[in-house]
Amino acid sequence: MTLVDPCPLIRRLYALDDGDYGYSAAELAPLHALCGALPAVLAHYYRTLGKHRELNHTQDDLLTPDVAARHQAPGHLVFYNENQGCCVWGIRHADLHLPDPPVWVSEDRQHWQQESTTTSAFLLAMAHLQAMFALPYGGDDDFYQLDGAARTTLERHFRRKPFGFAHWLCGIAIYGNHDSDSIVLLNADEADTQLKYASSDAARFAAMDAVLAQLGEPL
Repeated sequence: MTLVDPCPLIRRLYALDDGDYGYSAAELAPLHALCGALPAVLAHYYRTLGKHRELNHTQDDLLTPDVAARHQAPGHLVFYNENQGCCVWGIRHADLHLPDPPVWVSEDRQHWQQESTTTSAFLLAMAHLQAMFALPYGGDDDFYQLDGAARTTLERHFRRKPFGFAHWLCGIAIYGNHDSDSIVLLNADEADTQLKYASSDAARFAAMDAVLAQLGEPL
């Protein structure tokens, strides 16, 4: 099985250099103490990009190894927390031996739904969601309300990226024609959706904005 490494694409989205933004093996020891060996994709992410603040803590939070024990739930390794505690994301203990296991979401730490088929897809989706608030172009609080016709126009101009959220916020779809761009649709499974977009590249943001700013009403 060939593993998907989400880190190169995330670096391009955030315009990061090849620097080390990760935890050392010693710093990851508390996480390993919770579950033994981490799945390969998650361990690699922590070691490579886990300490990058804007990527991992601008809106929602990748659990740092020193506090992860306080956030655990029965049967799951919880590793990501919604910023107001509305939900958590985790991996089933029974799946921890898999290199790139599914990620599950829960609002009460008892009932779980599968959010993503792989950890790598979840990390990519979360990086694009965090980008709404972290990237230099478009990273503000403005959302737009879209109806079905506006969404059709969006989908005519921009390709849908192959990752997203199956359940959180009624599904989240992610679009963009370049690795530097993120266009997020909240409530993606509903007739009316909420749009937000951002980029690490000024020219590409301007090109997105020329289309997207005309589509909906600011909220």
